[in-house]
Amino acid sequence: MSVFSPGAIIIGKSSYIGYRTMTDACLVRAYLVALLLSCSVVSGQSTSSLISIRSVYVDSFGDQPGASELRDQLIDVLRHSGKLQVTPLKNADAVLGGMGAIWIRGYHSLSPRARVNDVYAEPIYGGYLSVILKGKQGQILWSYFVNPTRASFGENLKHNLATQLVDRLTEAIAGETVAVPVPTDASNTPVTVQGAGATFPFPIYTEWFTSFRASNPNVLLVYDPIGSEEGFKQLIAERLDFVGSDVPVGAFEDLKPHSRLLAFPSVIGAVVLIYNLPRFGGDLRLNARTLVSMLDGHIKNWNDPAIRALNHGSSLPNRPIQVVHRSDGSGTTFALTEYLCKVSETWKHNIGQGPRVPWPVGVGANGNDGVSKVVEETPYSLGYTEFIYAFRRRLSFASIENAAGEFIEADLPSIAAAANYRTNPISEDFAISLSNATGHGSYPISTFTWLVMPAQSTDPLKGRALRQFLQWMLVAGQKQCMALGYAPLPRSIAEQEQKVVQELK
Repeated sequence: MSVFSPGAIIIGKSSYIGYRTMTDACLVRAYLVALLLSCSVVSGQSTSSLISIRSVYVDSFGDQPGASELRDQLIDVLRHSGKLQVTPLKNADAVLGGMGAIWIRGYHSLSPRARVNDVYAEPIYGGYLSVILKGKQGQILWSYFVNPTRASFGENLKHNLATQLVDRLTEAIAGETVAVPVPTDASNTPVTVQGAGATFPFPIYTEWFTSFRASNPNVLLVYDPIGSEEGFKQLIAERLDFVGSDVPVGAFEDLKPHSRLLAFPSVIGAVVLIYNLPRFGGDLRLNARTLVSMLDGHIKNWNDPAIRALNHGSSLPNRPIQVVHRSDGSGTTFALTEYLCKVSETWKHNIGQGPRVPWPVGVGANGNDGVSKVVEETPYSLGYTEFIYAFRRRLSFASIENAAGEFIEADLPSIAAAANYRTNPISEDFAISLSNATGHGSYPISTFTWLVMPAQSTDPLKGRALRQFLQWMLVAGQKQCMALGYAPLPRSIAEQEQKVVQELK
C-alpha cells in the first residue's frame, strides 16, 4: 500500500486534504500509521542513538513501480560506501524502511516530430524515497525524504536517490548528539486536545500525534485541516485548544484575540509551483519577474518568449496558462504572496500579500490538495502547493531563481538552507520570515509553520498536555519530520522555544 499510487488507500485519483469527510481523515491517518510501522522492529537490546548504529537491515519500500529496484540500489550503494553493514534482520542494529516509487514524468524528444512511444522520444523519470530508521525497540532514530536533483533518464534516477539517501544518513550518524530524554505523561486522567488549521502541516501533525500518544496514552491530540484563517477564527472563539498556521499571528488584521497567543515554529516547509504540461519532461525554470507575470495574467501562454528565454532547448506548448489558486484563507497563499511582494513592487502595489488576495486570473480550489487535484486534472495549468503534496499526485514543480541568482528546485537541503540564511533575527513571538532568503542553495519560497495556543489555558489538563507535546515535538518530533518532506528546526530556534515552553504554567 502506497500513498502515491492511483487508486491507493490515500492518494492517487482520490484526494483527502481540503475535503472535510471522516473517511478522508481516516485514510490519511491510516497512511501515516502505515508509514511509521513500515519498518520492522528488531528484537533485542535497545538502540537509542544514531551514534551506535553499525549495521542496518533494509526493509521493503512498498509495492509501487520501482520500489523494489530502489531497495536493491540502496543496498548496493550502502555496501559500496563502507559506512554501514547491510545485514539480515536478526543481526541489525536498526531497520531502514519506508516508501518509494518511480514514474514517467514526461518525454525528451530527440526529434521535433517525435511522439510518445516513438524511438526518438526518451522518457524522463520522476520519483522519491521516504524513509524512517528505527532502533531495536521500534523508536524512530532518523527520517528523510529525497527527490531527484535533476531530470533523470533510466538507471540514473535510482542511483541519484540512493546516493543522496546514503550521504544524508552517514552525515547524520557522524553529526549525532545524544538527546535529552523527554518526560512522558504521568497522569492517569484521559484528556483530548482539539486543534485545527493549516493543511500545510497536516501530514506531519497527524504522524506526530500518533507517535506522541504511543508514549502518552492518556493524551489524544486531534487535528482538523480547515485552513489557517478558519483555524484562527475558531481558536479566538474558544472552540479550539490550538491552531496550526503558516501565517504569523499578527497577519490576520481583522481577527483580534481576547487573550495573548503564543506561536511556536514546528517545522520548515516549502511552497512549490506545480504545473501540468503533457509530455514535457524538462526542468521548468522560472524567475520572479516571469512568475509574477504568469500569476497576474500578463503572460498568457506557455510558449511566451520570457518563459522560453529561461528554458533554452525545451519544447513549450502554444497553450493558454490555466492558473489555479487557493479559494480559502490560506497560510500557503500567505507564504507565496509574501515572497512575491518581496521580489516585485508591481505585485506588492497591485495585489499585496495575505491569506487571501484578489487574484486577477485563475480558478480557486480549497486546501493544498484541492489545488493539487485541479492541477492534476487540468492540462496546461499552473498552481502552488506545499512540497509533499506535489509528490502525492506525481506533479512536476518548477525551479525558482533565488536571491543569489541560482535556479533552485525544492528539496530538504534547499529548504533547510533558507533557514540558515535568514536575515531577520529571532523575535520574541517567533514571527520569522524565510522567503527570498539570501545565500547559496536556499529555496526562495520556504516558510515556517507555527503551532499557536493561548498563553493561559482555561483547562489545566489540556495546558499541561500541550506543554508536554511541545517538549516532545522540539526533540523527538524533529527526527520524524523529514520522511514527509519537512526540514527540522535550526537548533538555535528549537532551544529558544524550549526555554519558553519550560516557563509556561
